[in-house]
Amino acid sequence: MRLSGKPKTMIPKGVATFLPEGTSRRRAIERTILSIFSQWGYQEVITPIFEYLDVFSLGVGEELLNRAYKFVDRATGRIMVLRPDVTPQIARIAATLLNGQPLPLRLCYSANVFRHEEEHAGREREIFQIGGELIGASDAEADAEMIILAIEVLQKLGLRSFKIALGQMAFTRGVLRPFEPSPELFKKVLHSVGKKEASKLEELLKQEKVGPKVRKQVLSLLNLFGGEEVFKRAATLSDHPSCRDGLKRLKEVYTILKRAGHQDHLLIDLGEVRGFDYYTGTIFEVFTEGVGSELGGGGRYDHLLEKFGAPSASTGFALHIERVQWALEKVFNSPGDGAAARGDVEYSSVDFLILHPETAAQRAMALTHQLRNLGFRVIRKNGYEKGIDSYLANARKQHIRKILVVGEGKDPDPNKIGPSAEDYGAPLGGRNVNHGASLRSIDVRTGLEKIEKHQDFLERLRPN
Repeated sequence: MRLSGKPKTMIPKGVATFLPEGTSRRRAIERTILSIFSQWGYQEVITPIFEYLDVFSLGVGEELLNRAYKFVDRATGRIMVLRPDVTPQIARIAATLLNGQPLPLRLCYSANVFRHEEEHAGREREIFQIGGELIGASDAEADAEMIILAIEVLQKLGLRSFKIALGQMAFTRGVLRPFEPSPELFKKVLHSVGKKEASKLEELLKQEKVGPKVRKQVLSLLNLFGGEEVFKRAATLSDHPSCRDGLKRLKEVYTILKRAGHQDHLLIDLGEVRGFDYYTGTIFEVFTEGVGSELGGGGRYDHLLEKFGAPSASTGFALHIERVQWALEKVFNSPGDGAAARGDVEYSSVDFLILHPETAAQRAMALTHQLRNLGFRVIRKNGYEKGIDSYLANARKQHIRKILVVGEGKDPDPNKIGPSAEDYGAPLGGRNVNHGASLRSIDVRTGLEKIEKHQDFLERLRPN
C-alpha cells in the first residue's frame, strides 16, 4: 500500500508509534518481566491514566509536578493531571483501597507516564515503564530484593553487561545537612553534586565562605564512587548518625547482593542525589553500554504513604521499557552470543499461510481450526491455483514463517475430505481432516519444500 502526496498527519515530538515488529518485541519484553514479577509474588495492578491534581500532588515533588501535563475536567472544573509517575498511585492504592491487607504488599504494574520535556532536549515525553513496589518491609532484605529482582529481569531478557550503581540517601543527606537552613544555597550545592561539577562546586563553597571541614566533606562526595573500597573511605567522612546508619544499611544490602553472586554488577555511588526529596535510604540505578541514559532505577521511600494517611516503609523500582528494548537490540544485532542467551528468533507475524483451491476449502478450514487450537497463528487464502512464487514473495514481506498448500492433488477418498459441523470441535486426530491426504509445506525464508501426510504433519506439531 502506498500513499500519494505528502503525509498530512504528524505526532508531537517525544512520543512514538510502534509498528508490528517493534510492538511484538515490546510485548515479549513486557510478558517476560511481568512473569518474573509474578514468580516473585508480585500482583499486577492497573492505575488511572489521569487523576485529580490536588490528590495526586500529595505524592510527588514540585519538580516532577511542574513537568506534568494538566487540563481542566469539563464536568467538574477541577484540574486533572496525566500521571507523570506510577509510584504515587500505588501508594494511594495501598493506603486506601488495600488498607488493612496483611503486609508486606507486593504490587507491580506496566504503564505509560507523561512528562514535559523541551523539544530540543531529545527525551521522551511518553515513557513506558514496568515496575514493582514492596510496601510494608523496612529491612535490608527488602532493599536487596528490589535490586536482585531487577538483575534477574535483565539477565532473563538476555542482558549480561550492565551495572547497578548503589547509593544511600540517608548518608548523603547527612553530609549535606549543614546547607538545609539556606534553601537557595542548598539547591545550588545539590545541583552541582548531582552534576559531578567539582570545580563549580568548590568555587561555590568558597564564595559562600563554607568552612574547610564541611567543604572537604561535600567535595569528597564526588569521589565516593567505585567498588567495595568506597565503604572504607566513606566511614571516615562524617560521624553524623544519619551517615553512620545509612552506611551500615548499605553495607548490609551489599553483603546480601554479594552472597547472591551479583558483586560483578555492583558499583557504589554515594554522591548520587537523584530524588533527594523523595528517597530516604538505599537507592540504585541501572546502566549498560550503548544507551545514553539509565535503564531504570529505584529505592526506598519511607515517607510517601504517610502523605495518604497510612505510614509505611516502602521500596520499589521501575524499568524504562523503550531503553531496555534499545539495549537488547544492540546486543542482538552485534556478534556474539547475546541473542542466543535469550533464545531470540527472527520476527514473524504469522506461523502458517494456508493456500487452497475452492475444492479443498473444507479441509483447509478444518486444518486452520486445528492449528489455531494448537496455539499457532494462521491465515487462510482461498482460490489458489498454481504458481507459488508470487505468494512466497509476499509472504517474505509480511514475515510469514511457512506456507501450507492444501488440495493440489487428488485426495485418496474425496468423500471423507470435509468435516461435519460437530467435527470442528473435534480433538487433534479426530475426523475433521483426511489424514491420508498430503499437503505441501514451504519454508518462506529458505524456500525449502516438503510434502507429507496431514497426520504426520499434525503429529509433528503436537505438544510432547
